[in-house]
Amino acid sequence: MHFRWVQEIALAPAGDCVAYTIKRADAHRNGYVTDVWVHDVATGVVQVITPLQQGRASSLAWSRDGRFLAYAWQDDEHAAVHLWSAQSEDTVIHRLTGPAMTALDWSPDGTRLVGVRWTPIQSDGEAAPGTGIPQPTVRVIRRLRYKLEGIGFVHDRFAQLWLLEASTGALTQLTDAERDCSEPRFSHSGRQIAYIVTAREQNEPLGQGHIFIYDLPHRSARPLVPDRVGACRSPVWSPDDRHIAFAGHTEPPPTSHRVFLQAAIADVAAGQARLLAPQLDQAVGNYAVSDQRQPLSNVTVKWPARSSWIYFLLTEQGATHLYRIDADGRYQRLVDGPCVCFEYSPSADGRRVAVGVADPLNPGDIYLWEEPGGALWRLTTLNPWLRDRRLVTPEEYWFEGLDVHPVHGWIMKPPTFDDRLAYPTVVHVHCSMFSWDFSLEFQCLASSGYVLAYFNQRGTTAGYGQAWTRASEGDQGGAEYEEIMLGVDDLVRRPWIDADRLGITGGSCGGFLTTWIVGHTNRFKAAVTDRSIANWISFGGTSDFGPENLVRETGADPWSGLQEVWRQSPLAYVHHITTPLLILHSDGDHRCPIAEAEQLFAALRWRGRLVEFVWFEGENHGLSRAGRPGNRIERLRRILGWFHRHLGGDPEPWSS
Repeated sequence: MHFRWVQEIALAPAGDCVAYTIKRADAHRNGYVTDVWVHDVATGVVQVITPLQQGRASSLAWSRDGRFLAYAWQDDEHAAVHLWSAQSEDTVIHRLTGPAMTALDWSPDGTRLVGVRWTPIQSDGEAAPGTGIPQPTVRVIRRLRYKLEGIGFVHDRFAQLWLLEASTGALTQLTDAERDCSEPRFSHSGRQIAYIVTAREQNEPLGQGHIFIYDLPHRSARPLVPDRVGACRSPVWSPDDRHIAFAGHTEPPPTSHRVFLQAAIADVAAGQARLLAPQLDQAVGNYAVSDQRQPLSNVTVKWPARSSWIYFLLTEQGATHLYRIDADGRYQRLVDGPCVCFEYSPSADGRRVAVGVADPLNPGDIYLWEEPGGALWRLTTLNPWLRDRRLVTPEEYWFEGLDVHPVHGWIMKPPTFDDRLAYPTVVHVHCSMFSWDFSLEFQCLASSGYVLAYFNQRGTTAGYGQAWTRASEGDQGGAEYEEIMLGVDDLVRRPWIDADRLGITGGSCGGFLTTWIVGHTNRFKAAVTDRSIANWISFGGTSDFGPENLVRETGADPWSGLQEVWRQSPLAYVHHITTPLLILHSDGDHRCPIAEAEQLFAALRWRGRLVEFVWFEGENHGLSRAGRPGNRIERLRRILGWFHRHLGGDPEPWSS
């Protein structure tokens, strides 16, 4: 309840002022408030410009001249766009009736803002119920993507571009196609807007997201690269408007998050695109997993208005670093080390960058990187109370995996660790990327007397090259499982690990691996599977990205390869599970629907196994990092309680 989390950072064009949003828990509402803070770099003066409001701010956007800061605001009743300047108080330029307007970007002349709103679609002439017949409560679904994790059902609406007049608050809808629009960016001339268009069918090229250009004078739109195959994210204009940089790949659909997005550039006139540094075999964006922020996020590139450099985050070997690259493919790493850069914002000349940095002892603060020299200095201290807590720094190590390939891992020891004792140990598994980010869950496990181990075996989503990430495709639970068990073999060679008191846990794909592992070995004395996949067959038809992910992960689909899909499902091995298992899941989870947990629980209870199912109401797949504060705390209590019950929490002597 004491945490403060940096969400967004926006550095003013001149680099003299940093705006940022801070998210904090609200015990009274069992929710969160997100405030906007403004920090004058020269004077050090800091002010909160949303001091009396109880809502959520987002989409920070400075005008090109730095005079005004716009942001989106939403509370329990209203949505609005606000405008603030150092010379005047915060004002509402438009109070929206209906959905919020987010992803804000200013026109160069400072008169208009473009943004995105969820916009209802017109029905296809369906007849209304007859006179005297009550209105039916139905959802009419015609497209594959009819729900989205964290958003809900979107079967009757699309994300469309809207234009907002800063002086009058007048709103104009720009797009009305039955496709989703996102990430709009004005050209420097102000005549065009680049944005992403995504179809609701994943197995067609447009289903992965392509760049379109909207011509404002003619009110028309066209694809930037008409014949492109692959995915595009985060378009941004070059200073002369002749090129657009973006993150993308050229894999045909369907694809999953395993395919790396890399820095790319397109010639606007020629309609052709190329990768800027194909030899840079890592993913653009922050793919570090923790319980402090959204994973697989901030896949953005930014091209300052008066710079030849293009900025982006890059995930590599358990870290996320700040990079920049020029149009010829020459790149530089600006911020590195054992840390996670999770947000950034360059000045207009690119000589100063505000960057959010986290590490195992700090959930995130804002730093300034500056030229010349690349100095990095700290701007905020948001969680000073953590200095009084017994935090543990992870110890990095590598072990020999399959094919003698080194595997990256970490160990966290209890704060009062004594190498003469043998400790109960919890192995945390995932197919996303464990990292140098702060994890409250990890700190709680270590503080409760457990050694905690985790590693990035083959199949890890990012950080170790494209081949490593895709090594598990078509082999779910195969080599990945074998490599994890090699990691366990290596782990228990340490005399202070109690091999008779091992626990295992993981969430999402880590929940899949946890369930798979206890279905293939009884080596663990307790397990916690969290928001997991139990049955690829049901997952493919109920998840918000089920079909595309199913085909890429298992290499088959249930309609033509039923046995192959079933072979890779943990539920197929449920008769082997004897490990006491705690199942955690949320009923609003659209990524791994709760039916996955229900099937697993029913099968185990039918067999009389020791299993407990904790059903969180009204939460989604992101419970551990964004759920209601009370439920996040309860989730940790349940995990710690289960391990204490079955492993104990106190070390025992291993030798005299």
